[in-house]
Amino acid sequence: MPRSDLLALTADDLAAITNRGTVKRAQKELAGGEVTWEFRDDPTELVCVWSDGITCRFPNDKAIHDAVCSSGAVGVTRYIVRSVLAYQHTVSETRPERPALDDDQTGHTQSEQAKVGGVWDPGTISDDDLIAQYSKSAVAKARQRFEEGVLVELSRGAKPTARFLDEACTVRFLVPNDLRYVQADCAESLWPKWVPLAVWAFRHLPADQLAGLVSIQQSELPTPTALLGDLDQLLKELCRDGLSNVGRTWAARLSRVEAAMRQEGLVWPAELIAELLLQAEMYRQHDARFDPLRNVEVVGELLARKRAMERSTSAVPQPLIRGSRSDRPTEISGGRMVGVGLGVRVSKRLVTISAYLQDIDSGAITAVERSFADPVDSPEASLRSFSDLAETIVARGASLGNLATSQLLIKSGKRTPSGVLILPRTHASVAVNPQSFQWEQLKTPFAVEGFAQLAARLSSLPPSYLRPLRRAENLHVVSVAQVDGVEFDPARQCLTATVKDVQGDTAQLIHPFVTRGAMGFNALLKALQVSGDQVRFVCGHVRSVGSSLEIRPVSVIVDRDGQRTMLLPWASREVEPAVADAVANQNWRTERSVIEQFQQELQEALADLLLNGIHDGDQQTWNELTRTSERLGFNRLAQSIHALSESLHARSNDPHWDGSLAVRQILELCLFVRLAME
Repeated sequence: MPRSDLLALTADDLAAITNRGTVKRAQKELAGGEVTWEFRDDPTELVCVWSDGITCRFPNDKAIHDAVCSSGAVGVTRYIVRSVLAYQHTVSETRPERPALDDDQTGHTQSEQAKVGGVWDPGTISDDDLIAQYSKSAVAKARQRFEEGVLVELSRGAKPTARFLDEACTVRFLVPNDLRYVQADCAESLWPKWVPLAVWAFRHLPADQLAGLVSIQQSELPTPTALLGDLDQLLKELCRDGLSNVGRTWAARLSRVEAAMRQEGLVWPAELIAELLLQAEMYRQHDARFDPLRNVEVVGELLARKRAMERSTSAVPQPLIRGSRSDRPTEISGGRMVGVGLGVRVSKRLVTISAYLQDIDSGAITAVERSFADPVDSPEASLRSFSDLAETIVARGASLGNLATSQLLIKSGKRTPSGVLILPRTHASVAVNPQSFQWEQLKTPFAVEGFAQLAARLSSLPPSYLRPLRRAENLHVVSVAQVDGVEFDPARQCLTATVKDVQGDTAQLIHPFVTRGAMGFNALLKALQVSGDQVRFVCGHVRSVGSSLEIRPVSVIVDRDGQRTMLLPWASREVEPAVADAVANQNWRTERSVIEQFQQELQEALADLLLNGIHDGDQQTWNELTRTSERLGFNRLAQSIHALSESLHARSNDPHWDGSLAVRQILELCLFVRLAME
């Protein structure tokens, strides 16, 4: 009878059970044809005899951890690992004569292995099985913890995953219905707690959902009324006086509110306040990185979270809105991370470039960031391209672009609650090496099996303004079968394409044309047009648009004749001059739609009020915005804009004018701007 547990283990699973070095050595021995093997039938065990004199025995009804090899070494040795790989090759009639198991050939092997069990649900594991694995007392303690409340993101598939959001722990089920093959990124002594919690959480996920969010909360969290009242008063002062005119104590009082919120566990509101304080400090220091438009977004999101906490809505789990114990700065003692792409965020005078990486062990996504201020009043043609900015050195001779495409080894570091990686200052603590882009080994929930699973996950989540503020919250990588339908949309000024996953489901790839990112745009266009059937992975920010998915790529992996390369849509330089000239001759322009232009003008007008205050507000600007909003059919929005315009008009006629109505409308409009960003 075939050993289904051994057949279900991928090379990545084996690396989690032992270590990656052991697996690589076993793969190398098999791929090189240095040894041969023979499996012997035995009623009590599976026996593998090797030509180099080693014999490995796998007792029936025992896990890989109980296997024994004649080398005398204890634990899961490389001989046991290569026996498992050889067994998979022997059982599968579709395998080649020799298993292609070196790092450059494991891609499809692992994908096929992952499908052995298909999609399965750990919720079907019984409590009796849990007790048999961990003991009755341990399961009873876990049940008590479960009844206290948990918040967990679940994903069903060949390798189901439970990621706890209230505490930092991720549980992975490697083999269907077999608790002996479970991995968790916490101490093994804590597995009797987290594995039962994961199993019970899966039972609460509707059977027809591939992924979703499960919140078990027995009691409501208290509403921090006093803190929210203090925050409300400070935001009103900002709207009334503007950042340039607020009282001397305003920043100090806001800082005290931030500290109090962190003490109460309100991590995400505190992070937003910290960003507002940073903007205020940059303004006082005349720092070119000061971004007045960002103030509008921060104030709008603070207001959204404040209202959700005040109303104690059960529609969105409060820990998502507030933060949890796991959302805190984390010291990193060391580890290996693999670059998964490069992102760019552009505001009016600021460019932020992020190199995204995944921690090989924990699966956590982090970002190394740098912000660049643009010279005031400089024409776009004179600004540095994104490709040039990506060459900025950040660690030991490595640029942002290098980090995005390589492996990063660090001995220490720090990860902020939002997922920004602070690199160590000493060069000796950092090393950067190439990677082979074997992304089959990337961990869930960042790596998803297909668009159907990704759509299920996104449909279960609230809007981003009520979710954790992590940089890579919506960043995912998907295995791709083909990319076609590549074209330029002149109305939206962006490249569009249809991405098909291995299950046949599709998503729309969108990448905007920006003059400073023209080189990367051209490289992406060429790669998708010429090598669309050779694209193996797409990594990007994903969102739901109606009934479909839209992915904005930060990297694309192309496999040409077994050689994989990464393309960075924002910063790649690999494009033939002839292709670049052909693209340039199409005279593409960066134009906004009338609605996008209106939103931009509204945000700029609000940013001016938050900077200078309502006493210096330009009524004519708001009159024009009123007319524009009415012309576009935004009737309710036009009422708020008109009310603000009328209030500003009353300044010169009413000696008792206090501006309270104007302040309320400013806050409402900031909220609208943030909601419109979805």
